[in-house]
Amino acid sequence: MNPVEDVVGEDYADACLPSQVWQRRRYMKCNFRDADLSELRTESVVFAECDFTGADLSGSHHAGTAFRSCSFARASLWHSVFRRCSFLGSEFDDCRMRPATFDECDFALASLGGSDLRGLDFTDCRFREVNLVRADLSGAVLRSVDLFGARTGGANLDGADLRGAHVDANLWTVASLNKARIELTQAIAYAAAHGLVVEPT
Repeated sequence: MNPVEDVVGEDYADACLPSQVWQRRRYMKCNFRDADLSELRTESVVFAECDFTGADLSGSHHAGTAFRSCSFARASLWHSVFRRCSFLGSEFDDCRMRPATFDECDFALASLGGSDLRGLDFTDCRFREVNLVRADLSGAVLRSVDLFGARTGGANLDGADLRGAHVDANLWTVASLNKARIELTQAIAYAAAHGLVVEPT
């Protein structure tokens, strides 16, 4: 197996790097601002504290790659695929994220406040302690998603599929849930959160 290649503090701002294939690399505190990374392919790559502000990641594919405490302000992720990737502690601000594929990804401690996530499928993803304040998740698929500790004040979950999702009680009172799909046990939790007493007949 090839050794891991470390890249520290490199400046790739405005670089044109489309259709690159990166494997087993670690990028630490690198600058990818406004870089063309369209159709990039990564596998088992780690990006730590990297800046992707304004970067074009459209059509890219990532497998087992970690984006740790990275910034994605105004980045384009549309038509990208992320499988078993981690976005631990990363920040997304005014990004173009739809359509995109997120398969078993970990967004723990990430900030997605105000993001447009309409209709995206996050089945089996992990959203522990994520900032989803005022995020638009209308029509999103959140089946079996771990949302414990997530901040969801003002989030739009209208029409979202929440069946099997693990949530805190406050989600039922602070987010918009018009026509959201839930299971019976979740319906009981929703009623309890609104002060209702559910009793058998």
